[in-house]
Amino acid sequence: MKRGIELQERNPFNPTFGNVPPIFLDKQKVIDELIDEIQNGYPQPFFVTGVRGSGKTSFLTRISQILNEDPNCYCVDLINEEGILTSLARKLYRDHGSKLSKIFNVFESIKIGAVTLTKETEIPNVEEMLEELMQSIQKQGKYVVITVDEVNDSKAIRSFAQQYNSLKRQNYPIYAIMTGLPDLVLDLQNNERLTFLLRSRKIVMQPLDNLDMENAYQDVFDGNFEVAHQMAGLTNGYSYAFQLLGDIYFRYLKRQQLSPSLDNLNAIFNQYEITLFNNAYQKIFAEVSEGDRKYLVAILDHPQLSASAQVMGKGVSYVSQYRKRMIDRGLVQPSTYGKVRYTLPLFDKFIEQTQNPNSEFFWEINY
Repeated sequence: MKRGIELQERNPFNPTFGNVPPIFLDKQKVIDELIDEIQNGYPQPFFVTGVRGSGKTSFLTRISQILNEDPNCYCVDLINEEGILTSLARKLYRDHGSKLSKIFNVFESIKIGAVTLTKETEIPNVEEMLEELMQSIQKQGKYVVITVDEVNDSKAIRSFAQQYNSLKRQNYPIYAIMTGLPDLVLDLQNNERLTFLLRSRKIVMQPLDNLDMENAYQDVFDGNFEVAHQMAGLTNGYSYAFQLLGDIYFRYLKRQQLSPSLDNLNAIFNQYEITLFNNAYQKIFAEVSEGDRKYLVAILDHPQLSASAQVMGKGVSYVSQYRKRMIDRGLVQPSTYGKVRYTLPLFDKFIEQTQNPNSEFFWEINY
């Protein structure tokens, strides 16, 4: 029997990647500390890392929102693509209102002599232009914060990092906040020309606190502790799963005009599972190497290192490299007696589906 409920009008959950959801758990203290470090510390780069869906981009977006409210800050968002330094100079020029150079305009491309430069092309002498802009900004008593989402060891990011370091060494007030998957950030830091990045401050997105999730779910779903407790358990601290489950359940109850209950929660479980697999886990599984995928499948039934090595037909020292890679990426964590376990909710079910030829998530693995 249906019973109408009085859920709040606006859905407080937002599972869209990159957006800052209304319910933003466990992050404000870290954000406050980072803002304080930027406003009162010395220029340096920061890396925000964590498994895909752990809230890195939302964290970066929230930082940008706060810094954009500071009249002394030029907060510039860049994309990991060719022409990144020109994009930085163009945006600083626009925000700064500088008359130092007439080369920038509102058009998508500019022409210098016989050469046409698009926005993806680095303009000549962009390094000198950036120095001029930073000199002017420094004289104003202001500072620059550059944000870059999803960095890796690409040519564009290497160019940016080297130019950033050059400006920082000249004591210009410039900061960089970059997000990236843990192993990709490490690849960038270990580049022989970018070892200075090893001294960067690293912020790792931690799983959400179970009690915080329960309290948040209770606030939204009629104070029902049993439902909130079950929901928190289904998300395992994974930020994307927390938002996704809340969003699906809220929409279901609102649409059907039902009250929160365990039965109604069970009714949307399959939708939650399939959406989680489609929107997050397929991407996570596809972007790791073939060896990583073999390891992730092997530990489903053989979580101990020696056993997984036997399944893969490799030596323990060889397989231990993949074990470390998956721990670094946040997909597994050490458990008892030398075993590992998956960190993400229902990831074991997803791995099972990758080995089911009748599943849409099937991925052939050959050892």
